[in-house]
Amino acid sequence: MERRIAAILAADMVGFSRLVELDEAGTLARQKRHRLELIDPTIRDHHGRIIKLTGDGLIAEFNSVVEAMQAAVLVQRAMIAREAEVPEDRRIRYRIAINLGDVVFDEGDIYGDGVNIAARLEALAEPGGIVVSGTAHDMLKSQVEVGYRPLGEKRLKNISTPVRVFQVTDGPVAPHGGAMQGRFARPALVLLAAAVALGVLGWVWTRPDFTPVDPEEMALELPKKPSIAVLPFETRGEAGSQGWVADAITESVTSTLSFSPDMLVIAHSTMNGYKNRQVNATDVARDLGVRYILSGSVLRSGETLRVTTELADAIKGQQIWSIREDSSMGDLLALQDGISRRVFEELSVSLTVGEGTRTWLERSGSFENYVAMVQGRAEFQKFSPEGHANAERLWGALYRKDPDRANTNYLMGWLFWQKLTLGLPNDPATDWQKAMDFSSHAIELEEYGDFYTLAAILTQVVGQHDEAIALADKAIALAPGSADANALGGLVKATSGQPREGLELMERGMRLEPDYPEWLPASVTYARLELGLYDEARKLAREVLASDMKDVRAKPQAQSVLVVAAVFEGKMEEARKEARKMLAIFPQASAAYFRQIRATHRNQTFLERYLDALVQAGIPEN
Repeated sequence: MERRIAAILAADMVGFSRLVELDEAGTLARQKRHRLELIDPTIRDHHGRIIKLTGDGLIAEFNSVVEAMQAAVLVQRAMIAREAEVPEDRRIRYRIAINLGDVVFDEGDIYGDGVNIAARLEALAEPGGIVVSGTAHDMLKSQVEVGYRPLGEKRLKNISTPVRVFQVTDGPVAPHGGAMQGRFARPALVLLAAAVALGVLGWVWTRPDFTPVDPEEMALELPKKPSIAVLPFETRGEAGSQGWVADAITESVTSTLSFSPDMLVIAHSTMNGYKNRQVNATDVARDLGVRYILSGSVLRSGETLRVTTELADAIKGQQIWSIREDSSMGDLLALQDGISRRVFEELSVSLTVGEGTRTWLERSGSFENYVAMVQGRAEFQKFSPEGHANAERLWGALYRKDPDRANTNYLMGWLFWQKLTLGLPNDPATDWQKAMDFSSHAIELEEYGDFYTLAAILTQVVGQHDEAIALADKAIALAPGSADANALGGLVKATSGQPREGLELMERGMRLEPDYPEWLPASVTYARLELGLYDEARKLAREVLASDMKDVRAKPQAQSVLVVAAVFEGKMEEARKEARKMLAIFPQASAAYFRQIRATHRNQTFLERYLDALVQAGIPEN
């Protein structure tokens, strides 16, 4: 019996019984051809395998949710062309659902909630359409260039908790009319489907919407963190005579985005210079040295206002998403706040924290609480006494405001853990116990995957590696799409003697959170060194050294990777050169310092080899 996280694709023919009744021989013959010529080969080509056949449908398993989605889109597009000559009432169409979850493989069979959710979701898809679960969407959002329309949380038969569901659409925002219009349902796409079958699918997904910008051509150096310019919102229709409404919304959006410590936002006064000018995203990005351009419009019809907002990636030359909000003229302040917070949420999802933004917004209780949590997180991740004090001020205020909320207890637990890590406490044992108490209380209040990660870290710190792995597995099983559950669970596994499994999870965490935490690269590179992946370790280390990371440990650890990798490969002259660079940027570097950082690692043999490599290259022992 084997248990693991897998991408599950469930497909079912629409109206199978009716089609068989109308034309049994023709329907079964066409179904067989579709399977042999399209569906089965497409699944195989995308490294999937069919686990179960369900008469008129199937269950397939993929190692990658991205490949599962690519296979699903290709099948649905090609089916349009394959059934184009069949009368409308006799056409074969499939519903497809994709879920990422925990599954069990036993003697050739597959079962578990991961499979059950996919099978239940399939019925929610439109004929010829695709739906995905929230966990699959979290992994897919930045990986495959299709759009998603949220359908909300759905109660599924025999599934205890509601499941977030997203419908795959033609672009970043689905039409509000028919469910699977556009990409899968337009007759004009018959020709496109045929072209896809000839191998141009990748180009269709990545084609630019406007002229991309070369960062080398920008007037200013592109910042390392996500950078954004908010163009003055336009007024349309009856709103044309009330430009102050658009101005107020523009200023509110800019001000709200400035709350995020993870984004660089061009000042509102600078952007006012673009008012009433015909400009495009390419020119603005080139002038200001930013990657993302937010634009919007205000349309009035009678007493109704409609605000539409779009985010564009100037380097890719593509629109990322578009959102729309309606309100009455009598509720302008609420509309202004609502748009500003919605944009903040969507940008956090797209550019910084990832899909976990929505979860933490909900758990924080209010937008203001969420902003304080994010600001505290930025301070916490500096891993300095000053950063800790600022995080303690922000998170402590949240806890005092609501001590019976699970997430405030979770944050307090991390503060006491960080005191241990920084060597701040007078009584480490007491602070470790306080951290564990807060962690346990958070889990008592709400059994959420991320909360188990802190318990896993604290358990691993005291050398209880097997127990820590079990807690990490629990966290990932409860929240397989959570960036923190994957990254922290992976850290625990890698530290506790499972570097390959841990590395895979940490890398998944990096994909889920665009602006991943600054502690993560050091743990990823260490695991890569342990597994002999020296080139991959060096590549990430150099990215860290070229960044503006605030974590005081990040660059010394990245430089140590370059030293150790060179020694492991017998390149001693290069190793000594990298060691001199380390002592220049971190004069107090020593093998003892790095021993302290990695003291809780289960594989002490590799740790000694790592430390010995530093000493061989010229780093002092103490």
